Amino acid sequence: GNLDTLHSRCEAILPLFQQTLTRITKAAGLDPDEVAIWQNKDIMLTSDVPYTSLTVAPLKTKARCVEKAENEYDGDFTRLIDIVRASIVVADEDQLLCVAKALQKEKIVRLKNRFKEPIFTGYSDALYNVEIEEIICEVQLHVGAIVAHKEENHK
Repeated sequence: GNLDTLHSRCEAILPLFQQTLTRITKAAGLDPDEVAIWQNKDIMLTSDVPYTSLTVAPLKTKARCVEKAENEYDGDFTRLIDIVRASIVVADEDQLLCVAKALQKEKIVRLKNRFKEPIFTGYSDALYNVEIEEIICEVQLHVGAIVAHKEENHK
């Protein structure tokens, strides 16, 4: 298969990916479209766009796919597992466990739990790779307070 085929298959499953995560987010008692807030301030994804409880990212561009495959996988783009990606931001541990439990019911092919072992900056989250119709997608699970703190650190 080639990258064009892979990319269009990713595009095709995007609605299903969104539906699945919308269901999971709602099951945890979250409104997928609600802006994520910490200490009465919106948590920002970019300088002008806030995170919502569920943020489904645009597909990774083909150019970026090629670049990442060349840099990290000897040009093997079939190893890319984050062309389709999203983030879920929860407010507290109860919601975190709720989302985690709901994600367990999906076909998880890999889990990087950085709540257990934060990366060197002290940042923690969990990265789930979930298989949907043979496409591996990435779901980043964040806690609002930690994301807000990362914002502060990145300035």
